[in-house]
Amino acid sequence: MVLAVALGYLGVFCCIPAGKIGDVYPRVTTPRQRSLVIGTSRAAQGIDPDILNDRLRALYPAADLYNFAFHIDETTYNEIYYSAIMKKLTDDEGSGGLFILSVDPWAFKRDNVILGEVDLQSVSSCPNVEYLVRFFNRTWISPLPTHVCINSSGRSVVTGIKRSPALIEQKLATYREMASHYAYSMTSEGVFVRLLDSLSRRGTVYAVRMPVAPEMVALEDSLMPGFSARMDSIAHAHGVRFLDFIREPFETNDGNHLTKEEGDRFSEALAERILESEK
Repeated sequence: MVLAVALGYLGVFCCIPAGKIGDVYPRVTTPRQRSLVIGTSRAAQGIDPDILNDRLRALYPAADLYNFAFHIDETTYNEIYYSAIMKKLTDDEGSGGLFILSVDPWAFKRDNVILGEVDLQSVSSCPNVEYLVRFFNRTWISPLPTHVCINSSGRSVVTGIKRSPALIEQKLATYREMASHYAYSMTSEGVFVRLLDSLSRRGTVYAVRMPVAPEMVALEDSLMPGFSARMDSIAHAHGVRFLDFIREPFETNDGNHLTKEEGDRFSEALAERILESEK
């Protein structure tokens, strides 16, 4: 009986498109990569590698960016994420890679919850049996339709969510609660700096602060008013460019994540800013 149930569930599992199995599993089953988008769900939803690869092909012909950003419980700047990034990369240093590191105050929050779903021996196995064995209850497997799909370049494509003031207020309430006990983590900053140095040996690195709703900007300004200046200073000290879009007008679903269309537009704007910076 147990075997029959297990086989039945496996059959359902096999029928679900890989991109629908949570936001971690699809990204830890793809091959190792030369270039990565790194960060929290802002980057996962708002940065399209396909657009960047197309626009930047002449400048970075070997780049082939892949989106390796996840939800915030995984991808604050921490040792587990650092290790996963290193495992995801190919062995060839100095290979003309391109790296986009999204930064915001929440990615440097002390005492962030870290679920450790990317704490795996391999982040490029298909199927990734270790992930399924260890984190099966976190894979969000369901034969029902979902609003999120991880596409072939790793981007989280969100559809069917209607932007509303209520949705924005709900998200802001969550972040206001986080802000009530916020403290900046120097440990996270240290991991971020190591990433800048490690990735710079493999290619070109950009630190990017993505746009959010004005209400979120105001919250982050009150929380850490010098954040952009700090990121700019760190990036400059390590030979990396910092691109700041925080106050630029892009529409979000919930105050925190760009809509799919605005993510496309932001990716175009990011590509243009990178091209301008290289002139």
